[in-house]
Amino acid sequence: MKNSSNALNSGENAALNSNKNLNSNDKAILNLKENSNLNLGENSSKNTESNSNLTNSNSALNEAPLFKLAHFPIMLFASVMGLGGLALVFKKASAAFAFSAKDSANFLDLNAIFAAFSLVFGFLSIGVFLLLLGFYVAKIFTHFNAFKAEITHQVKINFLSAIPIGALIITTFLGAFNDNDAVLTMLKIIFYLSSFLQLILSIFVINFWFSNAMKKHLLSPAWFIPIVGNLIVPLAGHSAKISPEFSLFFFSVGCFFWLILTALITSRLIFEESLESKFLPTLFIFIAPPSIFVVDFAALFGGHSALSLMLYFVALFFMLLMLSLSNVFTRLNFALSWWAFTFPLCAFGIASFETFMVFKSPLYMIFGILGLILALFAVLFVSYKTLLAMSKGKICVPEKA
Repeated sequence: MKNSSNALNSGENAALNSNKNLNSNDKAILNLKENSNLNLGENSSKNTESNSNLTNSNSALNEAPLFKLAHFPIMLFASVMGLGGLALVFKKASAAFAFSAKDSANFLDLNAIFAAFSLVFGFLSIGVFLLLLGFYVAKIFTHFNAFKAEITHQVKINFLSAIPIGALIITTFLGAFNDNDAVLTMLKIIFYLSSFLQLILSIFVINFWFSNAMKKHLLSPAWFIPIVGNLIVPLAGHSAKISPEFSLFFFSVGCFFWLILTALITSRLIFEESLESKFLPTLFIFIAPPSIFVVDFAALFGGHSALSLMLYFVALFFMLLMLSLSNVFTRLNFALSWWAFTFPLCAFGIASFETFMVFKSPLYMIFGILGLILALFAVLFVSYKTLLAMSKGKICVPEKA
């Protein structure tokens, strides 16, 4: 009986020891799992931290000056056209008011004010041009592939001519100082360099059009810039005292392609899908060619005729058309293409004051004042929006696909 009891006790003790061993093993397994999960958590935390560091690194790269330089937009040169154009319209307004009432002290005072504004915006345009040119040359040398992509882009390629056009507008402004021989020599140098660059870019762009399958939905009034921009040459040539025959070559090329592109772009706007919202401001460019034609006509032929007046009326029609679309333009989000509002308004103001001084109708003076006011508002407002976008880091960034 005792033996049986001892055997039973011995079995119970063995079972208890076995359970203890099992509990010990379970604890070991649990500890192993906890350690494993802890290690996994630490690794996950390290991976998250690593990804965060990578994101911060990419963000820092995006904010690096050289990286931003790669995305420096060629369209910024349109600001020089706007600022320089505003200087020219103030200059022409000064001449028109002096012409309208030479004996009136009030008009003479206003004439002096307009002349002062012309100087302010003229020299501001020179400063902006030199600053932008420095950045763009740096972009070419440090990010040549980005520059190459720009000159083979169906939209951006059209804005390359904004560089020589800006220089030609500045030359026209500086024509007020061409009585000085040193200044006149400088103007001639700038004029010839800008004119030849404009010619080279015109040939390059047309070659690009002929050699590539162009997408019709990308056709917009911005296409006027590289070719019809040749119409600016006679303005600058007159200020630099260049032979009219030289300027007539560019005038002829500009007029020829203006007629062709007007037909093509108008057809595209009527029969194809609407322009993307960011390109809608370029519709204002329709105003510029006929307006510049009016001023060129006097510079080349020494006067005006029914033809120049007819072209002024074409500019006036497009001006009224754009004003009728104001409800469309006021709903647009800001883009650098807003600079397309500025120079055409300046050109219309210049043409209006020019027409007033020839035909002496007060109506043309009213249109000139309207163009001046709208141009001043457009330049100041778009300048503010551009500076605001720069302060928020929205300029010189990769474009969204």
